[in-house]
Amino acid sequence: MLTGCERDRNKSLCSRFPQFCSDLHSDSWCGKERDQLVEARYENAERPGDASRYMVMNALDSYQRCLEPLLDMQYTKRHERKNTKVETIIDIDAELTRLEASTAGSDYPYLQLWRWERHGDRAARRDFIAGADRPDMQQPPLQKALAGFLLHQDPAGAERAMQRALMLTPANTKPDADLLASLIGLYIRQRQYQQAWLWSQVLSELYDDDMVNWKQMEPYARFTAQERETMVQQAMMLAEQLRKGQYQAN
Repeated sequence: MLTGCERDRNKSLCSRFPQFCSDLHSDSWCGKERDQLVEARYENAERPGDASRYMVMNALDSYQRCLEPLLDMQYTKRHERKNTKVETIIDIDAELTRLEASTAGSDYPYLQLWRWERHGDRAARRDFIAGADRPDMQQPPLQKALAGFLLHQDPAGAERAMQRALMLTPANTKPDADLLASLIGLYIRQRQYQQAWLWSQVLSELYDDDMVNWKQMEPYARFTAQERETMVQQAMMLAEQLRKGQYQAN
């Protein structure tokens, strides 16, 4: 039902604002990505700014990636469909290039990440790290990315960023499993085996026991039965706090 509502909304948007849709293909391929792009273009028109421009860029990228593999398919009917998709990809690529140029000096964190990840912009990476305490950096994905940058040069800073990402995770949203795995790996490298084992239990509580390689953890788990029992209880409490969006690092 929700998907149907989104399509109806986007049909309405295309009727009212044909400029959002005129350069997009019209058959069923990549419908989800196309609809997300229409929505992003509308939001950017209504509330222009770096955040909405980033949404458009992200939607353009997803739409383009979805369409590109289809160009190698052989159509048995209506060969013009392939030509339409080629033209669409060319238009999308041009729009993405224009948006990248117009946001090249932006200090919006997601755009800084974009420039680093796609173009290896070291200045963007440096500015992203320098802005760690900014209000708009206080989001789990951004803190996770920050931790990745700091992991080798500043392990303590990486741990703080990971813990902050966990504290920022809203209620009824599981924390990123890769983030938890990175935190466990960091504790192992720092020989904080009790913390590593504890957070392995948290990962197991939140996800599936198969997420943790307990055999690999055994060399580090030299605890008494009482210590293990205490950590299991603590892990259950931490997992519950994370589920409720109430986790606070010590």
